[in-house]
Amino acid sequence: MNILISGVNGFIGGDLVTYFNQNKDHHVIGIGRRDETPGINYYHADLSDRQSVGKFIEEIRSKGLIIEAFIHCASVLAEADTQKDINLFIQNNLITENAILIVKELGIKTLINLSTIGVYPNSDGEYAETSPVKPSKNFECLYGLAKFCSEELFDFYLLPEKVNVINLRLSQVYGDRMRDDRIYKIMENEMKATGKISVWSNGERVSNFVSIDVVMSAINHFLTAEKSGLFNVGGENISYKQLAEKIIEKNGNTEATVCLVNKGVVSKVYINCDKLRNELKNS
Repeated sequence: MNILISGVNGFIGGDLVTYFNQNKDHHVIGIGRRDETPGINYYHADLSDRQSVGKFIEEIRSKGLIIEAFIHCASVLAEADTQKDINLFIQNNLITENAILIVKELGIKTLINLSTIGVYPNSDGEYAETSPVKPSKNFECLYGLAKFCSEELFDFYLLPEKVNVINLRLSQVYGDRMRDDRIYKIMENEMKATGKISVWSNGERVSNFVSIDVVMSAINHFLTAEKSGLFNVGGENISYKQLAEKIIEKNGNTEATVCLVNKGVVSKVYINCDKLRNELKNS
């Protein structure tokens, strides 16, 4: 199977390249904004730019490549200075628009779109796929809203074209290639540098954290499932104190300590992933 992966220079996209390159049944075609990525058939293109995307489509056509599946990882993430910049929302919607164009113009039959649990409010409660979305309650509102729009737009434009559309709402993904500004990495780096992990909210805050390996297994399943749907993809619902303890245990640093800090958000957000578990169990 020829698989197109966007955002191959990022954390999840890069790990997916490694994962599928080990499978001789699949051939990876990568698309990204940075320099060439070795080991794959790579195309430099900016998914927020229609001209760049049009050039990519023509290149694929000229080579006679048939792409069966598209794993869409590309997005513009919120930074500290862009979280309230409306251009973040606009750019992500342009990326969605051009991803739809790629699927239609190249006749791709399966789209796996990586969305986010950031569509749910950062408020106490348990959230399943049927729960109301409320990204305005989140620090990264514009990113979460853009991702929710992507889910709806992919369904609206592609389901009538008989495309299998899978929207995966990922919880907080951790792995070796993750960004340094993610909470898992912040804790791990502090522990390595100082021998302690500072945990705000007295460690009481609860979130869902999932290994990159779980994410890749879910994506691999839907490549050949020939169905459409929306699924939460998560791991454990744990407190930040428990997360810090797991990081210490994983690194084997028995001398490291957890230091509780009495400030910060104390929300307890539980992500329900029963739908995905049942899907994988019954496959």
